[in-house]
Amino acid sequence: MRVALLAQLQLVALLLAISGSASAATAPQLATLLSRYSPILVLHPQERFEPVPVDGFLEDSDLFHSTPTGWVKVAGPLPSGGSDSRLDQRLCSARDGVAAIDCYADAQDAHDAAPTVYGAASRRGSWIVLQYWFFYAYDAYSPTVPAGRFWQVHEGDWEAATVLLDRTGTPLFAGYSQHSRGVRRAWEKVPKRGTHPLDYVALGSHANYFTVRTHRFDPRIVEPLFISIIKQNGLAPVDHTGNGRVLRPAVIPVTTSQPGWMTFAGAWGEGQYLHAPSSAPVAFGTSPKGPAFHAQWRSPVADVLGWPSG
Repeated sequence: MRVALLAQLQLVALLLAISGSASAATAPQLATLLSRYSPILVLHPQERFEPVPVDGFLEDSDLFHSTPTGWVKVAGPLPSGGSDSRLDQRLCSARDGVAAIDCYADAQDAHDAAPTVYGAASRRGSWIVLQYWFFYAYDAYSPTVPAGRFWQVHEGDWEAATVLLDRTGTPLFAGYSQHSRGVRRAWEKVPKRGTHPLDYVALGSHANYFTVRTHRFDPRIVEPLFISIIKQNGLAPVDHTGNGRVLRPAVIPVTTSQPGWMTFAGAWGEGQYLHAPSSAPVAFGTSPKGPAFHAQWRSPVADVLGWPSG
């Protein structure tokens, strides 16, 4: 009896293994999945920026290298590595804050580029990971609408959405970047149009949300010091999403090394600036690095599953 039972269990295990291998073998191609589940973006009605190819921003930017005496302009091309380097959009100045929105928006529009998302698909153990990276020329956050005298800005804003699927290609979770981290949601609870998740983009900050409303900052996601500074100025630390333009960005595949700009480890813009009503603009961190230098790229499953549910 025990021998017969053991043989039956071994047979069941073998059949499950064969079934799993067959399911993985017949799962849709990664490129198909990347297109099938690409996000649809819904911008706030007052948003001036949309995710665009990096080419125009690179064309308008100078490269700077950090030295003991400060930043020094150097000749291109964009290096591989270069963690001690940064870009600087030469036509506008982030120090001007929300007053520079028109300048950066005009520079973006001059390139007449269609909305774009950079996509990457990979197999990670028993998971299939779909990553969608959005590049915005300028991040100009203010807790009020319209923007007031309190603001935080930087050039070169990188944001992302990730869809996690099982090895058969069935979606299980979506994760949206927000400020320092992000939020995740079970796939069945993600708002969608067809197979495409809806991504509501916050005004100015370009943080990504699953719903339309005023979103109070979560200290698990947003730097508590930043929340405290906003409150000290008598304001509510919030993001605003709304039903504005709807975008279906074209997906451009990328890898860790291609196109060449993916290997640039420096900052995508001059430093961040913070302005409160009672002070002049002050440096407040750096512009973001590119996709390949984020935890969400390097360890997407652990990173997204470690985010709070939202």
